[in-house]
Amino acid sequence: MAGNVGGMAPADRGTFQVSLGFDGNFLRTLKEGAETINDRSRLRTTYSGLLNAYYSINDRLSVEGLFSFVRQERDIRQGEFNDFTSTMGPGDVVLLLNYAYLSKNRIVLRAGAGPKFPTGPSDLKNNDGITLNADLQPGSGAMDIFFNHMFSISPAFRPAATIVHTITYRVTGENPAYLGSQRYSFGNELHMSLGISEQNLVGKILMSYGLNIRYRNSSRDVINGHTLPNTGGEWTFLMPTLSWHVSSTSALNVNAEVPLYANIKGTQLTPTFRLNAGVYLKIGPGGDLLFGF
Repeated sequence: MAGNVGGMAPADRGTFQVSLGFDGNFLRTLKEGAETINDRSRLRTTYSGLLNAYYSINDRLSVEGLFSFVRQERDIRQGEFNDFTSTMGPGDVVLLLNYAYLSKNRIVLRAGAGPKFPTGPSDLKNNDGITLNADLQPGSGAMDIFFNHMFSISPAFRPAATIVHTITYRVTGENPAYLGSQRYSFGNELHMSLGISEQNLVGKILMSYGLNIRYRNSSRDVINGHTLPNTGGEWTFLMPTLSWHVSSTSALNVNAEVPLYANIKGTQLTPTFRLNAGVYLKIGPGGDLLFGF
């Protein structure tokens, strides 16, 4: 979730931006530290419907909200033993207040902060009535705090290009009722990304394409004051992006995420591939649907 906030571009006062997308994160790689283990007995998949809404209060202040609906799947296949478990429900909600403290000469510097509310369920049970582990729940059961910073520049020598650098840090809270009576908190997370995108006409169609590199670092989860051994680590991903501006009122966005490096604490399943597709809309101060990316 931390990698999906703080990415909307600044806009004029009264502008409303909406991004509606579908995200699939496929965890098929088992690692111990930086080494890959040849074991396909356990698979994980997360499907998410994501709604990101951004409103410009004025030229400097803006508010952003991230809403999600999550389906978690776990498939264990060990010899004759097969177990498939899934959960589904609304995820937690993130709200950010952003302030652009510099916006001129094609350069934007913006900082933001805000809470994540535990709106998603964190106590779903399997068919046997047993409460599932935290990583299978749609919600975390804890209030977190997000901090975000974005730097954007459009070089004068190439005005159709944009270079964006973002940093997001999540300070996680504690779920005081994990598995009924225990205390659980996910590890704090740091996300950093650097990317470049450009717009060009392909025939009569305006296309946007780009390439990003994203780094994620997560500390270990904590239960009842003790760290969990097989949690946390660091990852680096390569993210190609493509947008097709269908008309003057809408754009279709597609991006993929491929891991370049992962160093896991303990032994864990780690992402093998991720795909995101969605629609982006921009509504002007007068309520008119505008074209933009």
